[in-house]
Amino acid sequence: MNRWFLCAVGSNRGRTGCKRLSLMRRTVMDWLARHTPQHSFFTHLIVMIVMLILITTLAVGLPAYWIISTELEKQAWARVDDAERITQVSFDAEQARLVNAASLVAQRPSLPELIEAGDSVALGAYLDALRSSLDLDGLAVFDASGQVLASAGTLSLPAGTPAGTAGFAVVSEQDLALVAHQPLQDNAGEELLGAVAAGVAINDNFARQIADETGFEISVVSGTTSIATSLDSPPPAFKPADIEQVYKSNHAAKAELTFRSIPYYAVLMPLSDKQSGAPALVEIVMPVSRLETAKDRALLALAVSAAVVAVLGSLLGALYARWLTAPLKRMAWGAREIARQEEHTKAVFPFRGRPTEFIALGSALEESRTTIRLTLEELSRVKTWSEALIQSIHEGIVTFDAESKITFFSRGAARITDWPGGDVLQQPVSQILNLPESEIMPLASPPGGKRQVQIITHGGQRKTLALTGTQVIPPDSATEQTVLVLRDITDEELGRRLHSYFLGNITHEFRTPLSGLKASIELLLDNVDYLTPAELHELLNSVHLSVSGLQALVDNLLESVNIEAGRFSIHRRPVELNQVIAEAIRTMQPLLDRRSQRLSLTEPLQLPAVHADPTRLKQVIINLLANASKYGPQDETIDLELTDMNSLLKVAIVDRGPGIPEDERTRLFNRFVRTGAQTSDQVGIGLGLSVVKAIVEGHGGEVGIDERPGGGSIFWFTLPMVEAAKGDESAYS
Repeated sequence: MNRWFLCAVGSNRGRTGCKRLSLMRRTVMDWLARHTPQHSFFTHLIVMIVMLILITTLAVGLPAYWIISTELEKQAWARVDDAERITQVSFDAEQARLVNAASLVAQRPSLPELIEAGDSVALGAYLDALRSSLDLDGLAVFDASGQVLASAGTLSLPAGTPAGTAGFAVVSEQDLALVAHQPLQDNAGEELLGAVAAGVAINDNFARQIADETGFEISVVSGTTSIATSLDSPPPAFKPADIEQVYKSNHAAKAELTFRSIPYYAVLMPLSDKQSGAPALVEIVMPVSRLETAKDRALLALAVSAAVVAVLGSLLGALYARWLTAPLKRMAWGAREIARQEEHTKAVFPFRGRPTEFIALGSALEESRTTIRLTLEELSRVKTWSEALIQSIHEGIVTFDAESKITFFSRGAARITDWPGGDVLQQPVSQILNLPESEIMPLASPPGGKRQVQIITHGGQRKTLALTGTQVIPPDSATEQTVLVLRDITDEELGRRLHSYFLGNITHEFRTPLSGLKASIELLLDNVDYLTPAELHELLNSVHLSVSGLQALVDNLLESVNIEAGRFSIHRRPVELNQVIAEAIRTMQPLLDRRSQRLSLTEPLQLPAVHADPTRLKQVIINLLANASKYGPQDETIDLELTDMNSLLKVAIVDRGPGIPEDERTRLFNRFVRTGAQTSDQVGIGLGLSVVKAIVEGHGGEVGIDERPGGGSIFWFTLPMVEAAKGDESAYS
C-alpha cells in the first residue's frame, strides 16, 4: 500500500510524523546515494576528469580531422574536374585526327585515278590498306550524290557530314561512331568527285584507349544505355533521371557511390560537337579508396591519442580523487554504522583531526537516527491501523495520478471490478474501468460530488457504480492525485428500473381492457332497449374480449409470482391435445375476428395423446396465439402446426409479423423483456413468454423461436407423449 495514502487518511499527528520522516529520509538517503560505493563521488569525479580530457581532445582533434578530410575530398574532386577536362581534350584530339586522316586520304592522287577507272575492287583494296595504316575502324568514298563507291573496315559510315569537320554519328540502333568527311576532287582540282569519310567506332576498345590516355576509367552513354566502357563491370553511378537531366541542361553531374566495397567519385559530362550538340555522355569514375584509407588513418590516430590521454589523465585523476574523497568514504562508513546499530547504541564517527564540517555532519546524522526511529514507530502504528481500516471498507477505493495511472487499488475495488489488485497498478484507470479517457478527469469534479456510471468488469459483467471523488496532494509530491470511492449499485438500479417498467406497463395493460369493458357496459345500459340482436352480440363480444384479456393478464401475473416464489407446480396426465387446442381457439376466436385474422390448423391424421397439465397447456397456447395475433398483420393467416416426432409432439405457431433478430430470440423468454419499438396495440409487460417457458420446461419439453421463410416468426414447443412419459404422472414443482 502507498505510504503517502496512509499518511493522507491518518490522524493529524500521523501526517505530521510522515512529513518529518519524509524530509529526514530524503536528506539521509540522498546523501547515502551520492556516496555509496556503487555510485560514489570518487567514481563520479574520475568519470568527470576522463570526460573533460576526452572532450578537450575531441574539441581539438575533430576539427583537425574535419579539415583534413575536407581538404582530401577537395583534392579528389579537383582530380575529377581535371579528368573531365582531359577527357574532353582527348575526344577533341580524336576528332582532329579523324579530320586529318580523311584529308590525307582525299589528297592521295591514286584515289581519283581509281575512281575514274571504275575499278571498285582495286579501290576497296586501296582503302583497306589506308585504313589499316591510319588505325581507323571504317573508311569510305562517296560520289557526288552521296552513294558509296567503296568502303573498308567493319564500320558502316554515313554520308552527309560537312566537309572538314568530325562529329558523332549513329551507325546502328545501339552503336555510335566518330566520323569525319573531306571533299574529294580530281587531280586537276577542277571537278568534285565526291567525299571521303573516316571513322572510329565508340566501343569498349575506344573507351580503353581514352582511359589509357587520360588515366581515368570511362563509360560512354548513348541515350540512357552504356555503349562503351573501359571497366569490366562499371558501377551504377547515375540513374536514368540523372542522365536525362544532363542531356537537358548540357552540364555535368557528380555523384559518390560504393560498388563492391570500393568507394568511387563519378562525373557525367556531355560530349558535344558542332553538328549534333550532345548526342552522347561520358561517365568518368575514379576510385577513392586511398582517400578513405587516409581518412580512416587520421580517425584512428585521433582515437588512439584520445585513449592515451584519457588513460594518463585517469591515472592522475584517480590519485587526486582518492586524496580528495578519503574523508567522505569514512563518513559513508559511519552512516552505514548508523543503519546497523541497535536502537540505543550510539554510533562512533572516527573524525578526529578532520575538518569541523565532517564532525558536525556526524552529530547531525546521529540525531537524525534517533528521530527517525521514533517517527518510524509512530508511523508503523498509523500504517497498521490505516491498512486495516481501508481494506475493511466494502466500497472500493482507487487513486490515480495526473497521467491517469492507478497508484492504489483497494480490495473492495478489486472485488467490484474483478481485477486482481496487483495487476492494475500503473495501468490507465480508463482501461480498468472501461470508460473513455474524456470521462475520467470529470469524475472528481466537484469534490465530494456523486456520479453514476456504467462499466464492464474484467470478467465481462456490466455493473452500475456510484462514484464519489476528490483531489489530494501526497506528502512527498507537489502533484495532485485523484481519489475515487466506488459503490456497486447494480442490483439497486436494476430493481428500480424493473419496478418502474412493471408499474408503467401493468397500468396500461389493465387500463386498456377496463376502458373497453366500461364503454361497452355504459352503451348497454343507455341503449339496451334500442339495440338490435346483432348490436347486442357485438357489444357482448367486446365485453368478452376485455374480460378474456384481463383473465390472461391476471393468470400470467399469478404464474409469474408463483414461479418467482417457488410455488409453481403442474399436474400431468394423459390429455387429448385436440380438446385443449379447441378450448384455446374458442377463447382466442373473438380476438382473431376483431383483427380479421384466420387460423390454419395442421395436425397428423392420428393425433397422439400427450402427458400434460391441460390448464397449463391451454395457457401456453393462448399466450402464443395472443402474441402471434398482436404482432402479426391484420387480415392475415396464423398457422398452428402439430408434428409427431416419435417420442415428442412439436407444436408451432407461425405468424407473418416483422420477425425477431437472432440475437434477441433467447432473451425474449426472460421476464420483462420485449422486442424493439412497439405500437400502441403491442404494449405488454413481458411476462407471457417467460410463463410459457416455465410451463413447457415443467413438462420436460423445450421452447424456441425460428425464422419463417418469407418473413415472420415460428414459436414452437415440444411435449412428451404418453408412451415416453409412461408411469410419470406425479406433480411437478
